[in-house]
Amino acid sequence: MNYQSAIQSQEISSPITISLQSEFEQLTLDTSPKQDPLTNQHSGILDFIDEIDQEEKFKKHQSLSLQKELIRRNNKNKSNEGQSSPHSNQSLVDQKFKYIKELWLQESPIQEINKQILSQRVISINEEQYFKDLQNDNVIGMGVYHSNEASPLMYFEPDIETDIYISSLIDSLWGNQIISRKLQKLIESGTPEQQLLIVQKLERISPQIQKDVFGNYVVQKIFDSCGDIKLKTRMFNKLKTHFYDLSKNPFGCRVMQKLIEYSQGKEDIQNSILSQLVQNMRSLIYDSNGNYVIFKMLESYDKSKMEFLIPIVEESFHYMAQQIYGCKIIHKIIQQYPPNYIANLVKQSISNYSVLSQTEFGNYILQHILQFWIVSPEKTRLIQLVIQQFYQLSINKYASNTVERALEALSKPELITVLNWLLFRSQAQQQFSYVASNFVQLANHQFANYVIKKFLILIDQQMQQSILNFLIKNQQEYQALKSTLHGQRICSLLEKQVKC
Repeated sequence: MNYQSAIQSQEISSPITISLQSEFEQLTLDTSPKQDPLTNQHSGILDFIDEIDQEEKFKKHQSLSLQKELIRRNNKNKSNEGQSSPHSNQSLVDQKFKYIKELWLQESPIQEINKQILSQRVISINEEQYFKDLQNDNVIGMGVYHSNEASPLMYFEPDIETDIYISSLIDSLWGNQIISRKLQKLIESGTPEQQLLIVQKLERISPQIQKDVFGNYVVQKIFDSCGDIKLKTRMFNKLKTHFYDLSKNPFGCRVMQKLIEYSQGKEDIQNSILSQLVQNMRSLIYDSNGNYVIFKMLESYDKSKMEFLIPIVEESFHYMAQQIYGCKIIHKIIQQYPPNYIANLVKQSISNYSVLSQTEFGNYILQHILQFWIVSPEKTRLIQLVIQQFYQLSINKYASNTVERALEALSKPELITVLNWLLFRSQAQQQFSYVASNFVQLANHQFANYVIKKFLILIDQQMQQSILNFLIKNQQEYQALKSTLHGQRICSLLEKQVKC
């Protein structure tokens, strides 16, 4: 066997080869399980040199014909001496190390890659160089730097910290207002990659996070400020099957209202929301949180899409008339739809005027009927009912607003009738030393004084003069009127109106 054929046929790895391979992998920082080109090309040569060295040693020992005991004794006696191979072939050793040195100094492709890897520096996403590399397509994803010549296994991800940071924020979001504001800020002004990360991690905890006291604001911010339509669509689809559940939750209903705002002008999204909620609309009407969602739909959607709601509201009128948002829904329907659609609803409102007039939002229903409803027997009936309880309704905080609207709808003869009632004093009242007239009592009241102001503005100057003459004739009335702050303002307005 000649030297060249032995090199080509020998494939057994020696201990020296394994050691060199391990050291070389550590220097290149590449510990991945792959075959090293150095092993493939040159291991045969190194193994052959080692084999020749071992054969020379064996032949030398055989020629000496020493017994094993003597060999061990000689080794024991020389235990304090340096351990070496005195009989090894020095030329082969020199040849071996010379060859290894040549291999090490040789510019192989692996060593070129090693130099490139060691010369690369990890680029921070905050450095200006990052944006230059981004323009040259050297940066992929979230700050990951790639070299065109480097191994695909060798790349750096400095923004893994961003992923961990956002994950920690999402995990700490529950009931945390500060974390909620941080995430909202990232959605509003963060990078597209940061926005994508937030949406991905919110999807994993939906729809529970939408029901959180502060988590719902983060989801609202996605539909409000995020510029990526795909992310909005992605979150919308994630919540699609949970619309009804969210609508009944005190915090989830806020997300639903934001979704309804987002769907304005988007027919497909509106139809998707309606398809999920129409079958549960009666249940939402009897839920205080569901009322918010229904009212937002009435505000945002075309009225033709919400016609189906009118008969449902008529059925639930008595309950809704006692609820704040129930009254707002009734008012919104009466405000939006023509008379032929809401005639039954108006009749029910008039029948329950005593309840509606004394509630914060119910009085708006009656006010709207008195102000905008066509002249009809129903409207006339409502005016008569209000005037019949003029005093009781005028001293109520909310019903006084209804009385003001009723005064605006009165004709001049009807206003004169009201005036006579205000200034009238019965014989029983006159028997006592002094009992104030209805006019003075209402003018001095904290709520009813607004009704008297409206009345003084609506009547003509002749009627105003008759009131002033009555007060001058009855000085006790005049003094009683001026005894309170509200009465002083009424007196000042009356005198000003007469002089004009």
